[in-house]
Amino acid sequence: MKNLIEENYKSIVARGLITPSTTRSEFIYKLFEEVDEFEKANYLNDWGNIEEELADIILVCLNFAKHYKIDIEKELNNKIKKNFKRSLK
Repeated sequence: MKNLIEENYKSIVARGLITPSTTRSEFIYKLFEEVDEFEKANYLNDWGNIEEELADIILVCLNFAKHYKIDIEKELNNKIKKNFKRSLK
C-alpha cells in the first residue's frame, strides 16, 4: 500500500496538481468533485466510470493523508478494529 500511495502522490505532484501550499480545503473540494462524478456515473449506470470514479475518490483521500503525513494504513487498521469491537456489543 505504501508504494501505491507514494507513486500516486508523485504522479499528481508531477502534474502540478499538488504543491507544498495545497490546502485541506483544496483537497476537500477535489474530493467533492470526484464524489459528484461518482454519483453521476452511478445515476447513468455507467459501471466503467463508477469503478474509475471510486478509485479517484480513494486516491484523493490517500493524497490528503500523504500530504499531511497521516499514516493512513495505521488509521485504517485502527478504524477496522474499532468497528469490529462495535459489532461485538
